[in-house]
Amino acid sequence: MLLVLAALVQAPADRANLETLRDSLSLVQDSVALLQLETTTIAVAKLNRGDPLIHLRLGFIAYRLGEITKNKSHYDDAAGEFEWAGELRPDWPYPWYGDGLAELAIGEAGSIAIENLRQMLGKDYLSKAAKAFARATEADPSFASAVVDLATTALTQRIRPRLEVALSAVRLAAASSAGRHADVQLVRGRVEREAGETDSALAAFRTYLALDGDSAIGYLEVARTSYLARRPREGWTAYFNGARAAQSPPAVALYRLDLSWIADSAELKAFDALTTPGQRAEWLDEFWSKRDAEEARDVGERLAEHYRRWFQARHDFRLVSRHRHYDITERYRSAQAEFDDRGVIYLRHGEPDRRARYIQPDVEPNESWLYHRPSGDLVFHFVARDDATDFKLVESLVDVLGFSRGVRAASFMDPQIADLYASRHDFGPLYTRVAASQRPPSSEIATERNQGRRDIAYATTSDSYRRRFDLPMDIVASEFVTGTGDSTGPAGEGQLLHVVFAIPGERLSAAPAEAAGGLRYPLQFRLIVVDSTGRVVARHDTLRVFAARQPLRHPDYLTGRIALPVPAGHYVFRLLVATTDGGAGDLVAGEARVDTLDPHRFSVSDVVVGREGSGLVWHAPSGDTVRLNPLQGFPERSALHLYYEIYGLGRGAAYHTVVRLEREGGRSLFGAIGRLFGGGRSPVLLEFDAPSDGPITRVQRGIELRDIGKGSYRLAVTISDPATGASVTRIQRFQVVDR
Repeated sequence: MLLVLAALVQAPADRANLETLRDSLSLVQDSVALLQLETTTIAVAKLNRGDPLIHLRLGFIAYRLGEITKNKSHYDDAAGEFEWAGELRPDWPYPWYGDGLAELAIGEAGSIAIENLRQMLGKDYLSKAAKAFARATEADPSFASAVVDLATTALTQRIRPRLEVALSAVRLAAASSAGRHADVQLVRGRVEREAGETDSALAAFRTYLALDGDSAIGYLEVARTSYLARRPREGWTAYFNGARAAQSPPAVALYRLDLSWIADSAELKAFDALTTPGQRAEWLDEFWSKRDAEEARDVGERLAEHYRRWFQARHDFRLVSRHRHYDITERYRSAQAEFDDRGVIYLRHGEPDRRARYIQPDVEPNESWLYHRPSGDLVFHFVARDDATDFKLVESLVDVLGFSRGVRAASFMDPQIADLYASRHDFGPLYTRVAASQRPPSSEIATERNQGRRDIAYATTSDSYRRRFDLPMDIVASEFVTGTGDSTGPAGEGQLLHVVFAIPGERLSAAPAEAAGGLRYPLQFRLIVVDSTGRVVARHDTLRVFAARQPLRHPDYLTGRIALPVPAGHYVFRLLVATTDGGAGDLVAGEARVDTLDPHRFSVSDVVVGREGSGLVWHAPSGDTVRLNPLQGFPERSALHLYYEIYGLGRGAAYHTVVRLEREGGRSLFGAIGRLFGGGRSPVLLEFDAPSDGPITRVQRGIELRDIGKGSYRLAVTISDPATGASVTRIQRFQVVDR
């Protein structure tokens, strides 16, 4: 190594050789070899005192000696050599850049009390370092990137002085002639933002754009900063301005990096296949809008939340070291090296509903996160072994204690395992059982490990932004599809998706009516209908104020209906209902298959099953009053009211109807009757032939439930066209309950 460095001393005086020298020095760990090289180079310098390259080499050698020995005197020597080179060639960036490194190292090695005194006098090493970096940037703007690297390291390592040095350096550089270079403004904006100066950062990025910097990169940085400054509309606009301009590989890579924190492999593959900025912008719009629709949110909410999480993760979960080491219990292996595994989960799923730690002198740092989900809670356990800041996912809480103790837990009572699980007692009954167990909890830990494996696989390949309400409303909702009653559309067809709802009265808080006495219940409604790709096909937002003479109490319900025109297709709908202050609410989802209802082709609407006295009716465009039943419950010995529409028959043409009923979930009287008369078919409640009214026939029928016992039932209505043999069956489900 000494021979290689000696050869480099005699190499041509250009940047490539200087960078090669620095790279070679970074590999040297032997201070004796470096001291010999320093002695040899000093001898050369005595003969060539006016050669700035020799002084630069001496400066970098002394700086490396300081890094290895931690001896401040070597940094002093380095600063002296760099200053000498700067006096000889003030137009070169390397002397000032080296001087900045040396002064920064001297400042960090010095006494804090002395350093504070020097700051008061305006002669501290950190200020000198900032000015030196600024001089380097002024001489060559490309050196500003080194300042940004310094700032990023400072933030990761929580070294505030390094950030202050970088901030001072880029501000000084931006105020000089170097500020006319776009790259200087770009790095200034990034450092200003890291320091929390969002207005200054935005000003720098806009200057970068004005100086003909890469517009896609500039707009993306404006978007990120606008979101940090809580200006979501500006952020959304800038984000897509940048996407529509992204052509350079660095710009496309930045957009892809932001996606990679939450997109799955199929989505990233689809993004990578796009070839034009227009395609990418359209795809990104659908990507984020789909996630907004999943929780019935305003357009742009998910993207704003993504950047909120991103900045929070950078603050709380960034890795200090990019070299991660895993043991046998850490099955999940992240491909990125910016965030620990807590950051991976946080970026995808946000703030957990509950956190817990177990702190003991002989136990590694650990955390557990709980997310409540309607389909089942998600639980994640993290432990930091080799690096106190690098928390990694493990499948079971027992893995916090290490592999060997986890294995012994199957056959050995370990009191600390009980204490550990007791610290997560509110994470679920399994943790309570293990904490209270009087035997080795092998089966419980095996169950927990399997669930942990599933949770990790799911959470690291999906993302969510779940709505949270202090008071859930427990809404009951159902849907049906009819025609619009409008024959002016293409071929006269048109479909309405109706969503009916019932809200328990005890979940609502009333406000006094401003006039005429009584009470009012103002509620915000949002109905979103999306197709199989997540694209929104219909949307409705409204504020409704319901009036009541007395407060609604159990068993009262507040009921209503919302209808949207939709094209034919298979959809998912989401109904959001919330109080105006957002404290109470609910989000319910359902599926709807919408067939084309065309007066020129045989088709049938859904069957609406209602009852008298339900409190809710629909006045169809035809003038029909259709009874509804949001709760889908019918008292014993009551009556069903059926409504449906038949399309595509000529006036007077006959159609045939069969209404069948079967009980769900077990044997029933109907099942026995059916088997007596030929097996699997359900009994017929009603069968008739009738003439059509024309292209649209609207049918209302009543059915008595006199001999129907309590339970869940499936009603099937089959309508046939004898002339063509075509038939359509519509299914509805309901319950028979106590009177």
